[in-house]
Amino acid sequence: MRKFKKFGVLALLGMALTFSASSCSDDDPDYSNVTPPTVAQVHNISGSIAGRDGKGISGATVTMGGAMSATATTDANGFFIFEDVKVGTYNLKATAEGKIPQEASVSVTDEGDGQNVVWNVMLASEETVTNITVSNEEGGEGNVTTEALEGNEKAKIPVEVVVPPAALSEEAVIEISPVYSEEEAVQTRGILSTMSIVTRASGDSRMLVGSKMSCSKNDVTITKPIELTFNVDETTAKEVRAQKYSNGAWVDVQSRIENGKVIVEADEFTSYGLFLGISISSTSRNEAINFSQNVWDNLYGNGNMNVGTATYTYMVGMDVKTSGTTVFTALLIEALARAFGANSYQTQGNYPINVILPVGTKLEIKGVQKINTVTASAAGRSVSGTQYGNVTITVVTSNRSHTGGGN
Repeated sequence: MRKFKKFGVLALLGMALTFSASSCSDDDPDYSNVTPPTVAQVHNISGSIAGRDGKGISGATVTMGGAMSATATTDANGFFIFEDVKVGTYNLKATAEGKIPQEASVSVTDEGDGQNVVWNVMLASEETVTNITVSNEEGGEGNVTTEALEGNEKAKIPVEVVVPPAALSEEAVIEISPVYSEEEAVQTRGILSTMSIVTRASGDSRMLVGSKMSCSKNDVTITKPIELTFNVDETTAKEVRAQKYSNGAWVDVQSRIENGKVIVEADEFTSYGLFLGISISSTSRNEAINFSQNVWDNLYGNGNMNVGTATYTYMVGMDVKTSGTTVFTALLIEALARAFGANSYQTQGNYPINVILPVGTKLEIKGVQKINTVTASAAGRSVSGTQYGNVTITVVTSNRSHTGGGN
């Protein structure tokens, strides 16, 4: 009798397990071959618009022309963004009240992943223009001071102009203004380019500080040299080369050194600058960015899963790692900022995924930002900074068999 009972219990247990197994099989069909969704590539262009002091400009306007046209306005940090941009080359122009506009060309390429291309630019102030009224009897004089990054005060260089009597062919008003690169010096105010200085070969001679001199009357000529004095320091004065822009080229101009000042004999209305062989170098690494959520797992779910937008954080701008303890190093820092920007801060991006994950599939998003260690070197001295570059985003989907696709 006990054996019979024992056999009956085992039989019932076996039947229960068989029923249970068959039920699970019915409720859990084979999802290993479910096709994961494909996520479209999405590209952005973003960046920072700052003044020469490195502070972000709120309310600046950035226009984009090319394969698409759009306009953006900067936030309190000077940040702007163009979202869902097509692959192609774009012309970006930054304008702000009281600032001299600048523009550049930026490319978005098809590399198989989403991109956030970063553009940083600094705008000079229109206020840094001085008018000098010149008479034949007394001549005239005036001065202007270059702008510099906040905390880099030694890079603020006073530029003095002394016009001797009878130096002009007739009485007129002379306008002087600082210029910060040779590209800026040779172009008309209103459209100034910053990109070419970044792509030059290292070791090229670059403008360290400069000034543009023009006249209110087109037919006025200089009959006696005008003294244009750059108040730098002994080290800088000995290392630089004074040049002017004449007939489409930069050429040497007569100058002398007195007590750390470079005094240029200006003999025509054009741009003048102090040039130095500056080597710009960069080493890069990729650093993972953080997402508010980066995995959507529906491998063993009960129904379809909607996936919308992934939010992530990244950095914009450049952090200067060196202090400008002398005029020379301070001016090197300015050269680095002109090439790579300033005004670093953390901001947020959104990547639209917008797919439905069926049961049996999974989606993961990840991204990296290029971090560049940049250095400007000249005459045995160097300054460095950390520049935050482009962001690359990859989306991967898979099923239970681990097959699927990216974006």
